[in-house]
Amino acid sequence: MSIILISFRSILNYKSSVLLLMLQASIQIMISVFLWTYIYQSNQINIAGYDFTSMVQYYLGTIIFSYFVFYPVDWEINDDVHSGNFFSILIKPVTFYKYYFCKMLGDRLAHLLFIIIPVILFSSVYYKNELLTIEILILGSIAIILSMVLWFLISCCVGMLSFWLENIFFVLTVKEIVIQFLSGILLPLSFFSNNFRLFLDVLPFKYLVYEPLQMFSNDTYKLIDYLRIICIQLIWCIIFYIISRFILRKGVEHFSNVGG
Repeated sequence: MSIILISFRSILNYKSSVLLLMLQASIQIMISVFLWTYIYQSNQINIAGYDFTSMVQYYLGTIIFSYFVFYPVDWEINDDVHSGNFFSILIKPVTFYKYYFCKMLGDRLAHLLFIIIPVILFSSVYYKNELLTIEILILGSIAIILSMVLWFLISCCVGMLSFWLENIFFVLTVKEIVIQFLSGILLPLSFFSNNFRLFLDVLPFKYLVYEPLQMFSNDTYKLIDYLRIICIQLIWCIIFYIISRFILRKGVEHFSNVGG
């Protein structure tokens, strides 16, 4: 809990950062609204199953996910490994995973606290007056938490490559571009062909953003679909936890052997 509070307060201590967060979120939302307003002006009433309002709602959702889920833990691990701080973290009275996840959680809660104001303002204009059921709220919240855990574990796996590579800037950059594209941050995945969507079904990335968002916005999704999404998220979390444990063990052995 103390790690979460320290991380949370580190954001609040800088008033300029708070203002920049709110400004950044507002600009992102306005760009999305103006862009899709322009696109939908061309006689297209429906694009890939989205009308103008549902498209704006989708991008509001992706902005919330971006601020709440996507924390650069891999960049932080890379910095700690090369600065020598990583091993001091390993001997702390908290586990490697708990330390970085709590830092991530505190930081993301602070971000969410301040971007929620512009999101609520724009949502009041574009959100359809439909009440979410208790079932959707509970299962959707579980899916968001699992998205956060899955992102964290994927990022840990990528970040720990710094045990073997001196500079993983290119790897981290490519990872962010790929995930933004394949998770549905840049475009709804319904824009792509059926064959490409079948390819995405065997990858974990759409369960970071696209599928959890569908739980809140897709009227055709039923209870079985919600449970399917959560179960697949859990499976991917277990897989990446096992992979990350293996990389961590091998990485520490390698770093110790070379006298790091």
